[in-house]
Amino acid sequence: MIIQRNVFRLKFGQAKEALAIWKEILSELEKDERFRPQCRLMTDLTGEAYTLIMELHIKSFMEVGPLNRMWAVNPAVRTLYHERFVPLCESSAHEMYKIEMEI
Repeated sequence: MIIQRNVFRLKFGQAKEALAIWKEILSELEKDERFRPQCRLMTDLTGEAYTLIMELHIKSFMEVGPLNRMWAVNPAVRTLYHERFVPLCESSAHEMYKIEMEI
């Protein structure tokens, strides 16, 4: 199992709007039968303010490429992400972790 975390540092005061856009993006992606990874959105309680994390739980590294392609070829997702969400961001980071053990 792999956890892919996309960490977005948002502009001041943009968390509520950014979260709403991500909910739209995920809703759009759920219409595609191929998009079925476990996903969650998280916002900061402590630490750096105006942080939004989109986390995916992926079965294997082989799923990463096809998932990324689905995002790229869906015109509604591209519009929501590039035209509406990206202007709300100051920076982002992409992290992947292999789960070695769960209790």
